[in-house]
Amino acid sequence: MVYSIKTLLFSDDRALEGVIKNILNTGNFNIGVQDNPEKFAAGLKGVKLIILQFTGKNTADITAIKNELKSKVKTDIAKIALLDFNRADLLFESGIKFDDFCFVSNIEKELAMRVKAVLIRKGIYPPENAIVVGGLVLNTDKYELTVNDAPIELTFKEFELLKLLLQNQDRVFTRKKLLSLIWEYDFYGGSRTVDVHIRRLRSKIPPPYSLMLKTVRNVGYMFSPGNYGSDKF
Repeated sequence: MVYSIKTLLFSDDRALEGVIKNILNTGNFNIGVQDNPEKFAAGLKGVKLIILQFTGKNTADITAIKNELKSKVKTDIAKIALLDFNRADLLFESGIKFDDFCFVSNIEKELAMRVKAVLIRKGIYPPENAIVVGGLVLNTDKYELTVNDAPIELTFKEFELLKLLLQNQDRVFTRKKLLSLIWEYDFYGGSRTVDVHIRRLRSKIPPPYSLMLKTVRNVGYMFSPGNYGSDKF
């Protein structure tokens, strides 16, 4: 999976910080770490998931982060608490509204599952029928394209053309075949229709994704993501 979810982790336990990053090291998460509660909000731009973990060494940290969250965090950001069984009250009674929690003793078994459940519930995780390449998400149910969370408006034919290429990555389609599949007709000079739509797609989609719409000289076109890979949820 290559859909990258920007995540901000606060932990006052360096050893546990490494464990958390290792559990979520699947390619799905772009994890940033902040250990200064006074600067917590400064790193929230684009963040979709917040994970908070406290050992209780400094309870003032919780108050500081609570104030940062209260004033600057949108409700659509998912928030998960990691709790020490003996000090669960630290976060439960903090006043921070969490979407879910996980006890530290169970993070190896539960953290990834709980994170995924919260992201799906809040609509952050890609929908079931989406094709994802890095930050490019094509929702085939809603006929929507977003790149790095920014919506891109496509015509119906542009969408269908991009969908076909994404569903058949690294496969070369001749112009004649694309005309047949997308426009359902063939006529002399019709290949220009395909060229124009490919050019429009390249102008609308930012790099590096526009560069993945490749021309195979004297043949046709394909979508080739290279090392990005893809995922169909």
